[in-house]
Amino acid sequence: MTKNLNLRSLYLYLVCLVTLVIFIFGTIFTIHRTVDLVVGADGYYFQTLEDYQQRYYVYNSEGKRQDPELSREEIEKRYEEYLKQEATRRRTQNIRDLSYSLSAMLVGGGFWFYHWRKIKED
Repeated sequence: MTKNLNLRSLYLYLVCLVTLVIFIFGTIFTIHRTVDLVVGADGYYFQTLEDYQQRYYVYNSEGKRQDPELSREEIEKRYEEYLKQEATRRRTQNIRDLSYSLSAMLVGGGFWFYHWRKIKED
């Protein structure tokens, strides 16, 4: 069976290739974001308490560090709030990215299916 490769069939095959790649990458990123949401933020780096505490040090005009005005307990409390905010921010970002990857799967898969059906009809 020989097929005549004309401009229309070249267009259809190229569109199928591009949309299939979009679908594959959408699938990969969907799996990645789903795993991120299930596993949680354990795999991400957050500042340590010591790094976080550096924010509250005060330096005088000579460049020497003075004791922070906040107590150690207050800094620890703020650090816990920081960790909660970062976990919430990361979860929100993962959900947003998951919606992008799902839409890439739907659009890419839909366009691929439509164009592949057109190729099979020819």
